[in-house]
Amino acid sequence: MGRDSGRQVQSFLSRLPAAAEGMRVSEVRLSGRRFRTVRAIAAACLLGGVAGWSLTAVGAIASGMADAYEVDLAMVGIFTTAFAATYALCQIPAGALVDRIGPRGVGAAGLSVIAVACLLATVEPWAGLAVAARLLAGVGASLCYVAGADLARASGAGPAGQGVFGGISAASGGIALVVVPWAAEALAWRSAWITSVVFAALGLLACLAAASSPGGRGTRPAPQEARRSVLKDPELYRLAAVHTVTFGGGIVLSNWAALILQRSWDIERTWAYATASLVLLTTVVSRPLGGLLARARRQRVRTATVLSLAAGALATLGLTRPGPLPLAVCWTLLLGLASGIPFAAVFASAQQRRSDRPASAVGLMNAHANALIFVGTPALGAAVDGGHISAALNVVAALWLLPLLVLPTSLGDRSNQ
Repeated sequence: MGRDSGRQVQSFLSRLPAAAEGMRVSEVRLSGRRFRTVRAIAAACLLGGVAGWSLTAVGAIASGMADAYEVDLAMVGIFTTAFAATYALCQIPAGALVDRIGPRGVGAAGLSVIAVACLLATVEPWAGLAVAARLLAGVGASLCYVAGADLARASGAGPAGQGVFGGISAASGGIALVVVPWAAEALAWRSAWITSVVFAALGLLACLAAASSPGGRGTRPAPQEARRSVLKDPELYRLAAVHTVTFGGGIVLSNWAALILQRSWDIERTWAYATASLVLLTTVVSRPLGGLLARARRQRVRTATVLSLAAGALATLGLTRPGPLPLAVCWTLLLGLASGIPFAAVFASAQQRRSDRPASAVGLMNAHANALIFVGTPALGAAVDGGHISAALNVVAALWLLPLLVLPTSLGDRSNQ
């Protein structure tokens, strides 16, 4: 018995070096996988960030652009409308391209298109050239955003990764409102264009450095009943309703919140713009928070979505009742939370439901959201300019509640883990 025990001990000891070597190899593989995931998330955030930056960069120096181009502010608004038009129209085609050739190639193409468009716009301050550049940049931004969302999905980080991607994408638009005017002190009217080129160049480097499929493009097979065109999938439209209101509605309100606070709340211009920027900046926290919730407490996702829609409606109604500055801050913070929390769960549910065409599913949802931005931004602006602020905000508040009538059944059930 003693001799057998000795042999067993010797055999065990002889296997220790091989076991240790196996553990080291496993650790190296795990470390490499994590590094690839981080690179993919960084590239995804830059892709989404360039899209968000491009959306707001021109409007950040609207007065300076109007002076340089010798046009009125309405024409500067058309610069943004031109971008939003192609950005919305190209979402579904962009999704089809990503599904066919992958996010890195499409993302790199989108960044290149934005860089070329903005470089052309720096030639001279001619309104026709600016409109053409913005139309082209909108195409590039749609490619960037959908590619970034798919790269975040493929990273293996799950809804948490989608939340980080969404937070950075939205926050970059708010950061542009601060950085572009600061850069204008040296670059004048070209600051919107040149900063977009620099941002696109950084994104291109990160996109090319990212692994093509860090977490594996494959997920669980799509359910048989979902194997149809994304345009004929009713559940995707229900998910799109939530995304349209929370994302699109949040962007529309953020565009005019500063003017509303100035005119209705009598808040000084600097504080009004700082407070309005919180709608977008808060999403840096709320979108990743929603992603963590979708990953760790997926059974509560539907409840969180319902609460977010209700909170968005409440905050919008709150803006109709003028009060002190701290109250305005509270309402805009609540809008940022309501806009951001459903984002990751909605994206993850759509991508997992249509794992055969995940980017096309994102494109469908984002097309609806950007259509609301395209129509809603000038409509709310006209209402504010015409003195119908309360009535317009009541309509927007009702819009926040509409998705409750068609709440998606897949929320929380198919989140990526």
